[in-house]
Amino acid sequence: MKSTCFWTAVACFFLFSLLRFPAELLAASAHSLSLWLTAVFPSLFPFLAVTGILWRLGAAEALGRLLQPVMRPLFRLSGICAFPLFLGLVSGYPMGAKLTAQLYENHQLSLSEAKKLLAFCNHPGPLFLVGTVGAEFFHSTVWGYAFLFSVVAGAFAAGLLFRPLPAQALPPSAGKRTQKKEGISFLLSVSVRDALTTTAQIGGYMVFFGAFCAALEQNGFFSLLGRLFSFLPVSREMISALGTGLLEMTNGAAALSQCTDSPKLLLTGALFLTAFGGASILGQTMDLLAPVPISSLRCLFYQALNGVLACAVFLLTYDFWEKQAQKAVPVFSSHTETAFSPWVHMLLLFLLLLGLLSFRKSRK
Repeated sequence: MKSTCFWTAVACFFLFSLLRFPAELLAASAHSLSLWLTAVFPSLFPFLAVTGILWRLGAAEALGRLLQPVMRPLFRLSGICAFPLFLGLVSGYPMGAKLTAQLYENHQLSLSEAKKLLAFCNHPGPLFLVGTVGAEFFHSTVWGYAFLFSVVAGAFAAGLLFRPLPAQALPPSAGKRTQKKEGISFLLSVSVRDALTTTAQIGGYMVFFGAFCAALEQNGFFSLLGRLFSFLPVSREMISALGTGLLEMTNGAAALSQCTDSPKLLLTGALFLTAFGGASILGQTMDLLAPVPISSLRCLFYQALNGVLACAVFLLTYDFWEKQAQKAVPVFSSHTETAFSPWVHMLLLFLLLLGLLSFRKSRK
């Protein structure tokens, strides 16, 4: 009952704000939609479509057999867990959660394995960290690569932290997925349709939370937050930016880059927001995890833990990255292209070859 009353009050507040500040909230919605259309959709949709093809070709099973000797002793998970872990780190939110849900729904992962894997497979992607946060927000790709290193190291640290937890693997016979002999055109159409649906849902969450943040700002919530925490050794603008980022990470990280506080403090805050994801990412994740019986509080804890671990790695290596940033030429273009390292291209090609080989075997 209390929960229903709370969310009813939130909905009424949002509706009041839409009627009271229509122009401001419309502008915020349009900005979020433009960000989704120009940045998120072009970068995420191809990854979703390609990974859908790889998964339907059998790359998850092939990679699982290959990496079973690594995943089992390192994380005490079956080898197939390497598929959502790797692609979650390469393509970013919410790929890790989506693939984990698919594997569980198709009885290729046990519930205990899925819950354990979700603790460290859902992260921001390299394109967003290096291109958007590093180059565009903080004018240096060095900080983007520092964020990427910290997120990956934090993810593996989280996996090792949860290693002692028991995770009962499914028997080999239960994990086998029967593949129908459809052609590549059918696999392509299904993967594209599924990727389009998921990307559209992400866009909806971005517009909703972008408008909600604008409603809070117009009603003076972030100003009040700044006054309440004025005793902290940070500016009110930074407190407001952190509050925004806890709801929607992209707008929060952008606002932090405009603050005048210590660069180390601002970078650490931006890293926490992107590794944590905020309420928008939590909503997207829980939507995709509908087939998995897992609570939102547990996923929230996982996000917060990954944010803390990434920040710990970043602070430990900050001096090194600061020296590299001082040597690098600042980047001021808002249309920065981010090239993946050659090893990432090789691994993606390797995954595609594994999927094709598995697909050929399944058709014989």
